[in-house]
Amino acid sequence: MSIYYLYILHAEPTQSHTQRERPRKIINMENSKDSLNGRRSIQSERQHRVNQYQSRVSGDCKYTDRGNMYIIVTLGLIVVHLLLLPIYVYLTWHHKYWRKRGLVTARPLTLLGTYPGLLTRQRNLVEDLQKVYDKYKGKHRAVGVFVTRQPQILVLDPALAHEILVSNFRCYKDSLTSSYIRHAKWDKYARRNPFWASGKSWRSLRTDAQAGISSHRLKQAYAIWEEGGKMLTNYMAAQVTEHKNVLETRDLCFRYTAHVMADFIWGIDAGTLTRPEEHPNKVQQMASKWTSYAFYMISVFMATIVAPFSRLLLRLRFYPKETDEFFSKLTKESIAMRLSAGSAGSRTDYLAHLLQLREQKQATHDDLVGHALTVMLDGYDTTGTALLHALYYLAENPASQQKLRTEILSNLNTDRSLSFEHLCGLPYLEQVVYESLRLSSLIPQYTKVCTNATNIQLNESKTLEVEAGMTIMIPNYQFHHDKRYFPDPELFKPERFDAAAHLELIRKGVFLPFSDGPRICMGMRLALLTLKSALIHILSEFQVVRGREKLRPQGDAGFGMVLQGDVHLEYRRFSR
Repeated sequence: MSIYYLYILHAEPTQSHTQRERPRKIINMENSKDSLNGRRSIQSERQHRVNQYQSRVSGDCKYTDRGNMYIIVTLGLIVVHLLLLPIYVYLTWHHKYWRKRGLVTARPLTLLGTYPGLLTRQRNLVEDLQKVYDKYKGKHRAVGVFVTRQPQILVLDPALAHEILVSNFRCYKDSLTSSYIRHAKWDKYARRNPFWASGKSWRSLRTDAQAGISSHRLKQAYAIWEEGGKMLTNYMAAQVTEHKNVLETRDLCFRYTAHVMADFIWGIDAGTLTRPEEHPNKVQQMASKWTSYAFYMISVFMATIVAPFSRLLLRLRFYPKETDEFFSKLTKESIAMRLSAGSAGSRTDYLAHLLQLREQKQATHDDLVGHALTVMLDGYDTTGTALLHALYYLAENPASQQKLRTEILSNLNTDRSLSFEHLCGLPYLEQVVYESLRLSSLIPQYTKVCTNATNIQLNESKTLEVEAGMTIMIPNYQFHHDKRYFPDPELFKPERFDAAAHLELIRKGVFLPFSDGPRICMGMRLALLTLKSALIHILSEFQVVRGREKLRPQGDAGFGMVLQGDVHLEYRRFSR
């Protein structure tokens, strides 16, 4: 009994302890689960933060690409600035040149100079220059400008222009084009043209070439223009019948000047008026290609003043090789034909003059070709364009056209011819020609080079020292279209040149269709003869009528403002 009791007493506590401990274990297990879940939650949150940090570090953040782009752009801009800085310094190096010398610097002044259109080709030089002229005219005799990076003087006072061209010519003997020729080493015929020559070479070449187109020589060769005028009207009569009176006048004018120049210079019939079925006519095609290329390259040479060495690297030239070969062959064959004809082929023309140069001055073949192309440059493209504008202005102004026609018809001989003296003496014809040249201003600027250091009187108290080598631009187009000198400048008024008024206007430096002074256009008489002869023959046979659309001059590829594209005019033939 005691043992059983003792067992029970001993067993109860043991069982009771077990029973008591079991709930505690259950409670502890529940607490353990909560603790485990908490730790897992904390670990999960920590892992999320780590992953988020790692994602930022690894570049998955949406701002990473943009940030990298900013860095790349910044570095790129730094590199670009480092590359452009020397160019900027080079282009603007001289921009304080005129300020230091006391001459007003024309504004705005861009990175590309005063005339950015020279490089961008967005505007013609006349348009860029007009802005400067309008801003400073009447305030200063001259202002400082920059052709890309090179300083230049822009003349605003016509009296100063006369001083540069005439009274102080000894200090401004060369033209800008003559400074280019040293970079056109491969241009053997351009080097023989006075237009591109300088110094003693210019004077020698001009003397030899001009002797063949003197007033006396042209008078002796006048029959060429008389015959050419009749061929022109015969050609027009056939064409107006075929094309219902409407002719493309640019082609018409160039056909005429090509015919007259080919006959006068080489003694040949180019076929432009006598063989119209030849299309394209080889002489006219080569002449047009040659002159358009030459004038275009003047603008290229002017633009490359920013890096003159590029002219040599690119082997720039004024005359294309193809036209050089063509005119060289034409000159050689023409001389051979003239010599083979003997006395029967004797006539007074420019070819005869070339033969005299060969005999008397031992001129080489290249010299003769150079002289021939000198006359062609004056008598073909520029004169043809002047004739085009004269016909258009007369078509726009029928009263002026009728007044001129009346003068012409009253002076024609019974055979409808006109002597050389009468041609040169018709006053209204001369007024029409000069007014047309003023409006068109085919040579819109003259740029001279200072050959000897000199001074320009800016005002009563200030003098500008001009260094040798400095270029000076005379804005011919702006003078011709300035209402201070020509009231209603955009209107065609030939009467403004009445009583030989052009002579006084030229002396004042206001009217410069052929420049002035010792370097006045060598082909002036040739051009006037060609213009006047064509107008006499056309207007005595046809009434010229403008179409419905009014044409306006626009900037060309070079420096001028001229009629562009096809110019269709109506030609109504008078019944006899």
